[in-house]
Order: sequence, then structure tokens, then C-alpha cells
Amino acid sequence: MSATTTVNSTSAQPSKFKYLQPEDAEHFLTHGWLRVPNAIKQEYIDEWMSDLWTRLDFDPNDKSTWHTEYLHLPRHREVRAEDFAPKAWDAICDLVGGEDKLHPLRERWYGDQFICNFGTAARAAEENPEPPQDRATWHIDNDWFRQFLDSNGVALTVIHCFTDILPKGGGTILCEDAIKGMLLAVTIITGVGVCEFFYSHPEGLDPPDHNACCAHIRQCQQFTTVEAKAGDVLLLHGLLPHTNSLNYRHYARVIANPHATLRDPYNFNRADGNYSLVEAVILRALGRQSIPEFHPTRERLCYYPRTAGFKRAKVRAELDRMIEAAKAKGLDESAVDSIYLKGEEFMREHERRNGYDLPIGPNGLNMVQHT
Repeated sequence: MSATTTVNSTSAQPSKFKYLQPEDAEHFLTHGWLRVPNAIKQEYIDEWMSDLWTRLDFDPNDKSTWHTEYLHLPRHREVRAEDFAPKAWDAICDLVGGEDKLHPLRERWYGDQFICNFGTAARAAEENPEPPQDRATWHIDNDWFRQFLDSNGVALTVIHCFTDILPKGGGTILCEDAIKGMLLAVTIITGVGVCEFFYSHPEGLDPPDHNACCAHIRQCQQFTTVEAKAGDVLLLHGLLPHTNSLNYRHYARVIANPHATLRDPYNFNRADGNYSLVEAVILRALGRQSIPEFHPTRERLCYYPRTAGFKRAKVRAELDRMIEAAKAKGLDESAVDSIYLKGEEFMREHERRNGYDLPIGPNGLNMVQHT
């Protein structure tokens, strides 16, 4: 059965799209992800990458100083999403059913919270890459809300490519049949895949427990490892499991990983069948036209982002290095572009739109850099 007969989504008509072509919509429905090439404005790549090595305290010309293989950095700069990557923004709007469906504050600003994958010299000498099924880091993104099948917190996981991503170069791995083949997948917990997992847990799961939904990955077969050019944007359905891969090329692979958040939860019971593409992926995976019986049985809750703990703990050291580098050029602190130097009012707004004003969740903060 084709995607268009599985759900009657008028939002999938080409006339409704700003950016997507019909084949783009079909690719997203079938594979759970979409590439928008050359989408990021070059000015942001150039400006934000200009002090990467200062922030890291690595020498770009001496790989012996690259002492940590995989690093998440905090955010110092942010701009409106639609200005950062206009084509990708249009694609996001198409996928969720229109700009009016997106949250007016959360995930509307994109920034330089880089994720760096460097590899190692020893890794570069390895001849047999690790099979994707063996990765222990499969997950869906959510560190800040109680997850239900219809949750609006992460409608899309976004990958911003600030460098080229080479073959065997640490690109994100996507498990496509974790969505489209999930009813045949087997998990040690529920006997089903991602969407059925959350359908079977109307009580919801608090982070990080939601990653139990990825226990079936060892039985999956359809994997795609991201290769890209700097400036590309990848848009992943929020329930598409993914993981980092090992970098066998021993170079700096740099991405950022924001999201698209909706105003309201998904609606799986639309009388007119006018489902967004992100809703249609879930319905198609479950083999349903609608899900009128699904209702969360616990309160919807949002928390301070759990993984922000270890990232924000790096801010002071990065700032000190950025200020020192500015002074070495004969400049003062005002030359350093960082949210953390723009004053209390600016900082309060930054914290509000990133959820740093919310209570810490029941599982606390993660204060350790993860792999």
C-alpha cells in the first residue's frame, strides 16, 4: 500500500508545500528522513567555526592535542531558525503542516552547540568498521519532557553540517526500519518497535528511560550512515532511532543537533484525514488510518534539558579561552561573541527559550560527557 493510500493527507499535495517536491514527501514517509542540501548560510558556518579550536583548546595542526574523541560543546551564539537556514526552515514547515504548527519560542533559535567527532589515530588504522547493530548508543532525542506517542517536543531531529561528513567519517547512523518495519521488530521489553512501544505505554516515559524503545535495533537491517557537505541539513522524524558512528578518518567532523518543536501534541484522529507528514509517518508505521483511542494517562511534563548539565559546565573555560584569544589580538572582552557576555536580560531570554528556567526532571542532570 502506498503512503498516500495509507493516510489521506492533503498536506502531502505539492500545492501545499513551500519547499518539498512530491518525491521528497515520499522519501520522508518511506525512510523517515530528508536532506536539504546547501541550506545553511555560509556566513554562519564561517563565523561560528572561526573560534572552534580556541573553544576546544586543540591545535588544528597537531592531532596529538586532540585528546578527546567525541565532544559536545555549549551554545554561545544563536539566531532565528528561519534566518540560519531558510530552505531547511521551509522544509520543516512543510513536514509539520505549516509554520503555524511550530512552537513560537522553543527550538526557534539555532546555535553553535557543536558536536565534534574526531576519531583517533588508532581508530584510523582499524580495517573492519563496527556493525551498526552493535552500537550501544541508539536513541531518539528527548532529554526534557515526558515522552508519549503524540508528544510535540521533538517532531523533527535536525542535523546541521558545519563540515563535510566523509565516508567512514563519523556520520550519524539512521535506522530506517525501526519505524517502517517496527511491527515485525522484536524488543526485549514489549515485543514491538518504536511507535508501538509508545502506543503501548500511554503512561509515558521520563528521560532517559525512553531509549528502551530502541532495544530492537539488533534485529533491524536498514541502516543509512550520513555523508554530507558542509551546509547540508538533515531532517529526521523525531521517532527515528539514530546514533553516532565511529570516525575512522581522524578529522574534525562538526555538526549541531537542534530540533523542531510543535505548539500542540500530534492529532491522530483528524476527521478530514488532513495529517501532517510527521503524523503520517507514525500512522503508516502502525498501519492505522487514525488512533482515536490513544490518550496519555499521565500529565504532560517538561524539564530542564538533562544533557545541558555537562555542556553548560564547559562555558566558563571556553569563555576564558575566547577572551584570552581576543586579548592576544589587541581586543577586549567586548569582541567576544557569546550569549554569556550580553547581560542579564539577554541571558534570561536565552534561558527561557531553551528551557533552562524549568525544573530538573526526576532523573537529574547528566554531568558526564557521553559518547
